Amino acid sequence: MSDEHPEVTGEKFRMWLRPDGVVELAWAPHVPSGLEDALEAIDAMTRLTGGRPTPLLVRTTDAGPQDRAARMEFIRRHEVVSAVALLVGNPLSRMMATFFINVSRPKAPTRMFEDEAEALAWLKEHVA
Repeated sequence: MSDEHPEVTGEKFRMWLRPDGVVELAWAPHVPSGLEDALEAIDAMTRLTGGRPTPLLVRTTDAGPQDRAARMEFIRRHEVVSAVALLVGNPLSRMMATFFINVSRPKAPTRMFEDEAEALAWLKEHVA
């Protein structure tokens, strides 16, 4: 992990701190994730940010399904994020993002985007 652009690679994801202060999360394509994966991702986020609430860009286009326990853990641990942008790019990722937002009702500001530049502009409003 370089000091310039810290990165954490988990079994099912890759997460890094971008120079603009946004953390980016990319899930392994088409791989289901559960509670252990959520805990690992939250731990990685905490290590990258020193525990400060930080905006998070999540690439969901090729992500596999996430079980309820994982979704609920992300909601429960909302203090690690200042805002979450879910970047979608196909009908399945749009459906999964809509479900997460509408059913799980995250406490941190959470929006779905198709355009990465729009997502980053919105997230940068939440950089501390």
